[in-house]
Amino acid sequence: MQNRERIDRLFRAAEGRWPQIFEAAGMDPRHFAKPNRPCPLCGGTDRFTFLAKREPDHGMWFCRGCGAGDGIRLVRSFRHGTFFETLEFIESFLGLPPWKAASSPGAQSEARRARREAAEAQAEKRRRLAALEAHWAEAEPLDLEADTPAARYLSRRGIRHLDGCTELRWFAREPYWSEEGTSVWPSLLARVTDPEGRMTALHRTYLTESGEKAPVAAAKKLTAGELGEGFVRLFPPSSILCLAEGIETALSVHETEGVPVWSVISVGGYERFRTLPEGLRELRVYADNDRSFAGIAGAYELARRLKRDYPMLAVKVFEPEREGEDWNDVLRRREERGAPK
Repeated sequence: MQNRERIDRLFRAAEGRWPQIFEAAGMDPRHFAKPNRPCPLCGGTDRFTFLAKREPDHGMWFCRGCGAGDGIRLVRSFRHGTFFETLEFIESFLGLPPWKAASSPGAQSEARRARREAAEAQAEKRRRLAALEAHWAEAEPLDLEADTPAARYLSRRGIRHLDGCTELRWFAREPYWSEEGTSVWPSLLARVTDPEGRMTALHRTYLTESGEKAPVAAAKKLTAGELGEGFVRLFPPSSILCLAEGIETALSVHETEGVPVWSVISVGGYERFRTLPEGLRELRVYADNDRSFAGIAGAYELARRLKRDYPMLAVKVFEPEREGEDWNDVLRRREERGAPK
């Protein structure tokens, strides 16, 4: 009974916010943009649909391979957590106070089971992160002067300088799983870390040998896991830090401005940005000027929040002049006409 009351409270608070919850759990927001998208669980290329207009809004979804479920099931399956750990994660994201269950023999038994499941989930999380660390250790350092798929990929996008960036590597044979089977591609790897420098995920861009994006349904993928304040912290911050969405976009800002920049991975990363680096005096947000205005809206909402919480921090937002462009588009257009960066 108490579980039902707790779940009902969560569903009421989550109404209209499931895409943000899924992204906070580490899922690609493109999975939820329209019907027949890749499944975040099984990797099927066009079998997943988020039922955004279903009422009541319980985050319902359907996959021709995995079946169907609500938002709680999707988050639990993606994060490999226990039921109660999943509830706590979603409640924390929604800002709900901790649930206080009444003390009874049934509640005590439930609490013991929850603790046992939480311990098992933590052990699984440690194994998963150890596997990511091992994979990162096996990957090759990224050298833009070398003749590698990753170097060719970045060169095609106008990236000429990494200035000691240690958060990017490349791997020669990255497995890609889909409903058609497993294929193997070169990949550009980016390390996602939290404010304490601990790895939380890996971002993979699948490539061809010639340095193009691989011809797969989702050429860019995050490994499963909770992102929290996990970002690709490409360059150490000084008194100035820049934020941008994608990795190539962030590298393009560094290429043109020569300042430290981090990738927040997607527009939802702006909402996840909370902890300011020590000594930061100015934050610059380089928004994508996408046609939905989502990037600009997310950037200005971050700026508004930071100015409210940190009045002495200088916050600036920049956006490309042309609709539909990001900062890599701007960089490449400048290169084409030979203009100085």
